[in-house]
Amino acid sequence: MKFSIITITYNRGHLIDQTIQSAINQSYNNFEYIIIDDGSNDNTEEIVKNFNDERIKYYKQDRLGNLSKLTNIGIKKSSGELIAILDSDDLWHESKLEKILEIFKKNQAINYVTHNIQYFIDKNKLEKPFYKTNQDFFKESLNDVLTFKILPFPIAVFKKELLNTTNLFNENFFDGQQDFLLRVASENKIYFIAECLTYMRIHVNNTSKKVFFQYYKAYYISVFNLAKKHKISWFQFFNGSIKISIDFIRRFFS
Repeated sequence: MKFSIITITYNRGHLIDQTIQSAINQSYNNFEYIIIDDGSNDNTEEIVKNFNDERIKYYKQDRLGNLSKLTNIGIKKSSGELIAILDSDDLWHESKLEKILEIFKKNQAINYVTHNIQYFIDKNKLEKPFYKTNQDFFKESLNDVLTFKILPFPIAVFKKELLNTTNLFNENFFDGQQDFLLRVASENKIYFIAECLTYMRIHVNNTSKKVFFQYYKAYYISVFNLAKKHKISWFQFFNGSIKISIDFIRRFFS
């Protein structure tokens, strides 16, 4: 099976070489690597084109500033059966694709795979695994997504055919990963790998309150739409809304 790795980038010339290297170092090499550059004005293009690897497909366009639209552009350009998301500042374990391919092969019912992560500032000093569990699982996980026990990190791998029922990322959201995961989980079991296969970079600058507000607003809209379509109960909607409201207040006034 062929993977289509999709990376969205903007002015990450100082970091993206490490990300690309972690992709091309994969033990499984049947993949294309699609990089969508959202109008960078630094040396990102130069860095990408320094890699002499025909699997890398670089597309630069005018600034959109919408991750959902950019991700959809990448998906539409893809030719692989499996879509893998990789942020332009994160790093992969060298056997990530190989291990995930084994998961898909062992059970045809698996459509979506996520896994554990480790944060880092210095890549030589990884933090402890984010999720505490040491057990893989394959189960109905909608309630876990609703209550933030499974988070929409940009690390997932899913079958492209899943989009026939789930559809693309919702372009009404700046970052539609939460909405996409909720829609996937409302109709599919999720496979979780307890091993850390992505290392996510922590940036010194804090995420702005505006970004947090966008995230919470998207969550409300997404779960409300699921409730209207009877994918979740209104009790689940209100329960999730209360939890995220408390978290929003805590973050906003901290």
